[in-house]
Amino acid sequence: METLTVVLGTITLKNVLFLVGGSFCGIIGGALPGISPSMTIALLLPMSLYLPPSYAIMMLIGAYQGAMYGGSISAILINTPGTASAAATAFDGYQMANNGKAGKALGMALTASCSGGLISSIILICLAKSLANLSIQFGPAEYFGIMELALTLIAGVCGDNLLKGLVAATLGLLAASVGQDPVVGTERLTFGIFELFDGFTLLSVFIGIFAMSELMMQPRSGNTILNEPTKLLNVSSDRLTFGEYWSQKWNILISGIIGTFIGVLPGVGGSTASFLAYAEAKRRSKYPEQFGTGIIGGVAAAESANNGVCGGALVPMLALGIPGDVVTAILVGAFIAHGLKPGPLLFTQHINDVYMIYVSLILSCIAVLFLGMIFLPLFVRIVKIRKSILFPCVFILCIVGTYSVRSNLFDCFMMLGFGLLGYILRCYKFQLAPFIIAFVLGPEAELNFRLALRISGNNYMTFIQKPICAGLLALTLISFYYFAYRSRK
Repeated sequence: METLTVVLGTITLKNVLFLVGGSFCGIIGGALPGISPSMTIALLLPMSLYLPPSYAIMMLIGAYQGAMYGGSISAILINTPGTASAAATAFDGYQMANNGKAGKALGMALTASCSGGLISSIILICLAKSLANLSIQFGPAEYFGIMELALTLIAGVCGDNLLKGLVAATLGLLAASVGQDPVVGTERLTFGIFELFDGFTLLSVFIGIFAMSELMMQPRSGNTILNEPTKLLNVSSDRLTFGEYWSQKWNILISGIIGTFIGVLPGVGGSTASFLAYAEAKRRSKYPEQFGTGIIGGVAAAESANNGVCGGALVPMLALGIPGDVVTAILVGAFIAHGLKPGPLLFTQHINDVYMIYVSLILSCIAVLFLGMIFLPLFVRIVKIRKSILFPCVFILCIVGTYSVRSNLFDCFMMLGFGLLGYILRCYKFQLAPFIIAFVLGPEAELNFRLALRISGNNYMTFIQKPICAGLLALTLISFYYFAYRSRK
């Protein structure tokens, strides 16, 4: 009864309005090619810092769910996925649109996305606290083992070149070490610059690496306007029927579960989940040869899986403090800025906020469903905005958003510097995910390593003598060997 009272207490009019607003922004950000979910969250982050925690959390989670769905709009209409997670949706969605079934494709993408999000939310509610109860026994040594395992899993998001991924992660760790020593408080790598005593702000790093680097990359594409296939713009006709949706119920359920458990694995992401669910749906189909020719089951599988990642990625973030993907790495920074430190203590010290996160995930699925049904014609028009108009507006948002947090012009210069760094990394095919995950996890790994040594009297054997820590470090070595072997092969 007490839990129900807390849950109902989070559903206030203002909370819901911020959640709906975040979902709306997320759908727009996801629908625009080049504006990824991580970039959308990064652009909303400055605004969230001025809001109470409940409003900020609901807005950001709504934007997360909305952006994951929004990518399907441009994928279906113009064969240009707004997000990497929507790439598999384009296989059948664009073919359906070419066949005059844009309405059915967009309807299935919307309903499957919301269904996958609900599935992952239920799994999150069932798993997160159990993991947190287990990890409550952890001390600094065990936390160091978890962080090392998470940093090793960075190799899983390095693409085909493990060395480039490790270089990017090293740069992230180096950037995270700027500022004051976490234990004794001495300065390091500040070069006498007063503004660096507190290190690089999360906001300047996130906006620079994602948003600003993307703006710098755009002139290289040479394409300033998106295609406008007129025959695809009438989406009001040929709507999805309930029978068509219900015929995909098992496909949506299985794909949602696949997406959730892929999301639990740190660093894997929505694109992997979408392709895996799409392949599984094709394998189970009685007519696998029809996949890729405009079959509604392909859209259902891909979209259910990529929104299923949302709840799954929050499992390790809430229970262990480990980001499940790049977006949750940004959410970790946002939560910390609002005094909520993800990890097992979150379930004892801020249990009401945990319930609010659960409610936010479920309500955001409902909000995305209604927004998609009402504003789909508007979203279709937004997809056609010229980049020459869109990206100058985004640039202004980056500058104003970064400056507004501390009213410090130095943060803007740092944001531009990280934008240049992100641009260089992208030009040379380095992945940004290893950099950002290492930047977020690096300080925690260092702090727990040094605390464990202080507690044990500088006895390095403490990491082996503790069974949980020893098991985690062994798993770290196995993971590193596996990724190195896969990369070499």
